[in-house]
Amino acid sequence: MTAFRRFLNDDSGTATIEFLFVFPVVFLIFTASFESSMYMARYIMLERGVDEVIRQVRLGNARNLTHQLLKQRICESGLMVGSKADCMNRMRIWMQPVNTGNFVMAAPPVTCVDQASQVNTGEPPANEFAYGNDNDIMLLRICLKEWPMFPTSGISVKMPTQPDGSVAMIVTSVFVNEPG
Repeated sequence: MTAFRRFLNDDSGTATIEFLFVFPVVFLIFTASFESSMYMARYIMLERGVDEVIRQVRLGNARNLTHQLLKQRICESGLMVGSKADCMNRMRIWMQPVNTGNFVMAAPPVTCVDQASQVNTGEPPANEFAYGNDNDIMLLRICLKEWPMFPTSGISVKMPTQPDGSVAMIVTSVFVNEPG
């Protein structure tokens, strides 16, 4: 019985046990906060880039921009997503005029970019991307895919996820085309 009492009274190694219980929780909180701050910084840069480029479109200074040039300008505006080609391949732009007669708006696509299909470098169909006319109210939705740095941190569960496990950063804007 004395050996058993000695074993119960032995407090050596208790710091290691406490560390093993506390460290995963602290590390999970650290990785979740780090990842959420990176997403927030990238989202702010995406929103800023969209605002800068779409201002030129709204004022009529960029009517000759193609869909690909619009993507390129947004990617050049300071996004922290790697190369410009990578940024353009992970971005989807949907822009349509709003019918002011009944204010019925077409539903934007649900998915950002389908990574399994071939990347279309041409212009998208008219039901997905149109500049509209003077004084048209335009609805714009830009979606950029990002993959979680720490997929098990739990932050990606709180954001709009895509079928391939990526996270969608979505910027939506409404503007009026200035008369030209």
